Amino acid sequence: MSANNSYTKQHLLTLIGQQVVYQSQQCEIIELLDDCEFVLQVLEDDTNIQATQYGEGHRTVPVTYVLPVFDGEGDLHTELVAAGLNVLLAK
Repeated sequence: MSANNSYTKQHLLTLIGQQVVYQSQQCEIIELLDDCEFVLQVLEDDTNIQATQYGEGHRTVPVTYVLPVFDGEGDLHTELVAAGLNVLLAK
């Protein structure tokens, strides 16, 4: 994490399970990756076909997005602000 932010990893972990709207889709935060990225899963019926290691698609999985928590200057990334996560972090 960058030195410019005031959010600890523990604070970010408390957001797992929260719901936000991202790109006009209702999503749930399902994971915080080590390099400070949130994984959002779309809660609607949209699915992707997941390919095997051989490139063959056999099963459908929920749509997910990976969003960086911070920009290059250590501030909240604009994508997260647009999804309303800044409001959740302020609580």
